[in-house]
Amino acid sequence: MTEGRQRKKPRNKAEIHRFWNFVKNEEENTTELFLYSEISEYSWYGDEITPAEFNNDLKAIGAVDEIIVRINSGGGDVFAAVAIYTRLKEHKAKISVKIDGWCASAATIIAMAGDSIEISIAGVFMIHDPLAGLLGYYNTTDLANIGKELETIKQSIVNCYMTVTDKSEEEIKRLMADEGTWFTGQEAVDAGFCTAVMFTEVQTEVENAEKIIVNSVPISISDFHTIPKGLLGYANSHNNKPNAENKEDKKMTLDEFKKEHPDVANAYRNEILAGAGTDAAGSKAAVDAERARIKAIDDITLPGFEDLARKAKYEEPVSAEAFAMQIVAEQKKTGQAFLSDREEDIDDSHVKDVNPVSNKGGTGKSEDPFGDIIDQMYPKKN
Repeated sequence: MTEGRQRKKPRNKAEIHRFWNFVKNEEENTTELFLYSEISEYSWYGDEITPAEFNNDLKAIGAVDEIIVRINSGGGDVFAAVAIYTRLKEHKAKISVKIDGWCASAATIIAMAGDSIEISIAGVFMIHDPLAGLLGYYNTTDLANIGKELETIKQSIVNCYMTVTDKSEEEIKRLMADEGTWFTGQEAVDAGFCTAVMFTEVQTEVENAEKIIVNSVPISISDFHTIPKGLLGYANSHNNKPNAENKEDKKMTLDEFKKEHPDVANAYRNEILAGAGTDAAGSKAAVDAERARIKAIDDITLPGFEDLARKAKYEEPVSAEAFAMQIVAEQKKTGQAFLSDREEDIDDSHVKDVNPVSNKGGTGKSEDPFGDIIDQMYPKKN
């Protein structure tokens, strides 16, 4: 979180570094704002540079119901962050912040603009005192003024944090002091800086001593004097991937599925209701139709096809008729595999290499003891 005395100014607008990206969803009348980079590589001096460009892009999205701010950033310019925070807070849309990876330093200021602030279970949240980079020569008065400026900036940041967390001003200042404080996703929620945890995956790769890669986004760590080593590996050990050895292959009823996977169940239910209408009769009809679909699939599920049935019911929902065709297709594959295996077994046995030997139609001179006995017991009559 730099105060910005080393900031540079682009030579022309073509050189402006956009560290943001707006993606509008016309159907849902929402917009996603991606902040997946260092905040403000260039100066925010003069409103004709970066602030104006960001504000123009924000106005261009028009009147939307919600702006989803996705953050994966190691921070940057504090003035840029404050400007974005202010303009988001002024917007009439609902602001939903989702921290997909890292939210450190100045990026945390922007996060505070959210009406809700969700962070990945494997995300990282970091706050610290503002820093000033100096070039040139300064006397004691100059340095004292810089110190006062940093104190003023810190107070403004503390005020920003206090709009979200219940922590006192003194507590927040202690957390920012020295080397700052690093939080895991859950710790950030517990501390009140975020409102909820998202169960998404975060992949962190340490490239070198100055840079890491978080969800394919390069983040500079050269400005951070200390980073808890545990946090660098936290994402890879808390990404909610099931352990293959502990994974249980079990069938679930609809009620069990809703209990274990409420988010998926609710999303699927909403999708059904959206297609059937929101009135009471339409809702009941949609629920009844879904129950009938699942029961029909259960009724035609054959032994050995339980995984296919579970997929057809919940993961990639299809009708009972379509599921029946899936079973037929799987059975066909099984039959083809059987014939192929049988042909291979025949080839391996080399039975085709055996040369057949004729018994000469039974007319040879070989002895026939059984025939002789029959002739003795039942002699032929002339």
